[in-house]
Amino acid sequence: MTRLRAHALLLPILVLVAGACSSAGPTPVPSPVPTASPAPSPSPSSPTVVPVTTPDQAAEVVIASDARFTGIGKKDPNLIGACCFYEASANGDDSFAVKIEIGWGDCPAGCTSRHHWRYSVAADGTVVLQGEDGPPVSSDAGGGSAGGGSGGGGVLPGGPGIAGQALAGPTCPVVRPGASNCNDRPVAGATILIRDANGTVVAQMTTDADGRFQVKVPPGAYRIEPQPVEGLMGGADPIDVTVGGAFKQVQISYDTGIR
Repeated sequence: MTRLRAHALLLPILVLVAGACSSAGPTPVPSPVPTASPAPSPSPSSPTVVPVTTPDQAAEVVIASDARFTGIGKKDPNLIGACCFYEASANGDDSFAVKIEIGWGDCPAGCTSRHHWRYSVAADGTVVLQGEDGPPVSSDAGGGSAGGGSGGGGVLPGGPGIAGQALAGPTCPVVRPGASNCNDRPVAGATILIRDANGTVVAQMTTDADGRFQVKVPPGAYRIEPQPVEGLMGGADPIDVTVGGAFKQVQISYDTGIR
C-alpha cells in the first residue's frame, strides 16, 4: 500500500516536467553567418606618363615612333664606319632635339649615302618632325650604329642584344688622310664569346663576310671576348658593355701587324 501511494505522488511530477519541456519548443537552429561578398577587382589604372627629362629618353621616344629606327643606338665618335645612330641634346625650353641618321653603301669606308631626320621632343613625350634630308632610304640600309645584322644589311631586330663588327688594321704601312684604300678591313670567321657578369659564356658567334655579328641577350652587364684569328696579331681586346632595352653596338679591332 505504501508503494502504490509513492507511485501516485510521482506521476503528477513527471507530467509537470514533460509539460514544461514541451512548452519550451524545439531547440532553435542558429542561422548561418552571412558570407561577405568578394571585394570587386580594382579597375586597371591608366598608364602613368613619365616625363621626358633627358636627351637619351627623348631619343628612345623617337626611336619607338618609327620601325625603321629599331635597334639604333647613340653615336659613338670612336666607332669607324657607323651607319646608323642618334644624337640628342637639350633645348632651352624643357624640350629636346633628336637627330637620326641611317646610312648605306660601303659603310665600313664611311657610307656613300646617308639620310637624316630631325625631331623635337617635348617634356610630355610629344614628337614633332622638324625636317629631313638625304636620298630616299635604300632597302640595303642597315639599322643600328654597327651597320645592321648578319649578312651586312637589314635592320636589327628589337633589342635587347649585342651587335658589332670586327675590323683589322692598319692595312697600309702609312695611312694618309682620306685614303680609302687604307681603311680597316672586315674580319670574317672570327669567333666572338659573350660572358655574363658571372663569367658564364652565354653566346658564341662567328662573324660573317662583313665581319658583323649580333645576338639577343637580356639586359645586364656582359664582356665581349674576341678570340685569336689566324694571320692577325693575337686576339682583340675584350670589351665590357651594359645592355639596356636596345641593341648595344660595338667595334672590335684586330691588329694586322703592318707597320
